[in-house]
Amino acid sequence: MNIKTAYRMFKQWQHTPFDNEFASNNTQHCANCGHDFVGNYCPYCSQKSGLGPITWHSVWRSIAEVWGMHNRSLLFSLAQLFLRPGYFIGDYINGKRQVSFPPVKMLAIIAVLGVIVDFLTGAIHGMIQVDKDDRMSYITVAFSWLNVHLNGAFPPPSDYLNKVFLWLNTHPDLLSLVLLSFLIIPNYFIFRFAPRNTRHTLPQGFFIQVFSTVVFMIMNMIYDITTMGWFVLLLGAVMIFRTYRQLFGYGVWGTLWRVVMAFMCGYTLLSILLNINYGIHLQRLDLGDVARGYFLNVPIAILILVVILWLCYIISKPRAKKH
Repeated sequence: MNIKTAYRMFKQWQHTPFDNEFASNNTQHCANCGHDFVGNYCPYCSQKSGLGPITWHSVWRSIAEVWGMHNRSLLFSLAQLFLRPGYFIGDYINGKRQVSFPPVKMLAIIAVLGVIVDFLTGAIHGMIQVDKDDRMSYITVAFSWLNVHLNGAFPPPSDYLNKVFLWLNTHPDLLSLVLLSFLIIPNYFIFRFAPRNTRHTLPQGFFIQVFSTVVFMIMNMIYDITTMGWFVLLLGAVMIFRTYRQLFGYGVWGTLWRVVMAFMCGYTLLSILLNINYGIHLQRLDLGDVARGYFLNVPIAILILVVILWLCYIISKPRAKKH
C-alpha cells in the first residue's frame, strides 16, 4: 500500500469511522428480562447482548468504566478529537451520542488530570514566559496604553493589573475554559451559514467549546511536561484550524479569516470583563474619574464587537441567485 492510498483511506475513515453493523444476526436470549432478540441490545430492557454471569472481565470493566476506559472510552474519544476533531464534534452535536464519551464528564476528568500533572511537574509557570520577575508587565503596559489613547484614563501606580494578568497566565486551564466560552456567541453569527453544520444552535456551540477546551487542557499538560511553549502554541493553532475547517466545511482562507475574527471577538469580550473589573477596583480606591474612563471602554468594545459580528454575518450570508 503506497502513501497516497493510505492517506485516501485515512480521509475516508475521518468521514465514516464507525461500524454500526450488528455483532451477530443470531437470536440471543436476554439474561435481564428473558426476551429473545436479534442485535447488539435488547429492545425491551436495553441491556447489551452477550452479558452473563460475573467474571474477572466484569470486574475490570466495572473499574474501567469509572475512568472512561470502556466501550466508546475516554481514550477512544480523545483519539477522535485529535485525528478527526471537526467531524467528531459534528457527529456528536448532530445526534450521534454513542460516538463519544460524555463531553462534560470528559472535561472534568481531564481537568483533574491537569491538576495532577501540574503538581507532579511543579508547573506553576504560565504559557507565556519572560525573564523578568514581573513577567506580565508588558501586557499591563499595553492595556494601560490603550486606555490612555482611547479616553485619557491614566491608571495610578498599582500592581493590581500585574496580579490579574499573572493569575490568568498561571491558570491556563481556567483561562482556556473562560476564553473559549466567549466564542459561543461569535461562532453562532460568524459560522451561521457554513456549508457544514449550518445554523448550529447556541447549545450545540456550548458542546463545541467543551470539546475544544478538552483539547486545550491536554495541550497545557503537554507543555507542563515538555516546557516547549511555542511548539504547543503552534500545535494548538493547527488543531483550532483543523477543527473549524472540518466542522464547518469552509476552505482554507474562508476558515482562517473566520477563526481570526471569532478569536478577536472572544478577546474583546474578555477585555470587557477586565475593564469592568479594573474599573470597580479603581472605584473602591476612590478614583472615580479614572474608573469612569475604564467603564467608558465597555460600550466602545461592545460597539466594535457588534460591528465585527454584523460584517461577518453579512459577508457569510448566501446571496440570492440572479435570474
